[in-house]
Amino acid sequence: MIAVRKIATIFCAAMLPAIACAQTADTAWQKANALYSEGKFAEASEAYLQLEESGVVSATLLYNAGNSFYRQGEIAKAILYYERALKLAPDDEDVLYNLELSNLQIVDKIEPLEQFFLVKWIQSFCDVFGVDTWGGMGAVLFAVALALTLAVVFGRTPARKKVAFAFALASFSLSLVATYVAVREKQRLSSHTEAIVYAPVTSVKASPDTGGVDLFVLHEGTKVVVLEAIGSWKKVKTADGNQGWLPANTIEAI
Repeated sequence: MIAVRKIATIFCAAMLPAIACAQTADTAWQKANALYSEGKFAEASEAYLQLEESGVVSATLLYNAGNSFYRQGEIAKAILYYERALKLAPDDEDVLYNLELSNLQIVDKIEPLEQFFLVKWIQSFCDVFGVDTWGGMGAVLFAVALALTLAVVFGRTPARKKVAFAFALASFSLSLVATYVAVREKQRLSSHTEAIVYAPVTSVKASPDTGGVDLFVLHEGTKVVVLEAIGSWKKVKTADGNQGWLPANTIEAI
């Protein structure tokens, strides 16, 4: 009995920091939302960013941060946080609407290149579920495939073995698909290949140096894809396919 009490005491002591951390985060979340409700948008955005830096990241947190920046007229920052929220919740209608509304206010009106229909279909399929759901489905289907494989090995009749084999093969194939999608989406979400222009206006150059030829100009809020980096320069591509170099400190990774 004494040993059990000691174990329980040690367990509770180990859990206290985690419980205290969760309570602190919850208090900070309530405070940030209260500041936003009171119209203190600058203070609210700072509170949301502090939560993000502490590791408390969710689509709702990023969406609220975007809203607080939008209400301050900081459109580039609003777009950045809506884009980050969209990575975690690709089908969220509120995020999509506010992002579209923000993009209407930026200077650069870039028409994106038409995507191949198969690429669009694959991405739509991947967006049906979140990363954790796809990963869980892959694990469950793999376990089912293993169980059915045992049924094939130890089955009593040829007919049952055939049925079990067919379902085992289907379950294993589906588990591979689900696992592939989970890994693919995890890599996509953790990548920082997309960025938002933060500088009010910046010249995109033909080479990574200040003396390079100016190709075109981008304004804050425009989304770009980062292709490569050399020193303090980043090579970027816009939605219409134009490419060039700009200083790394003029963009912020999504």
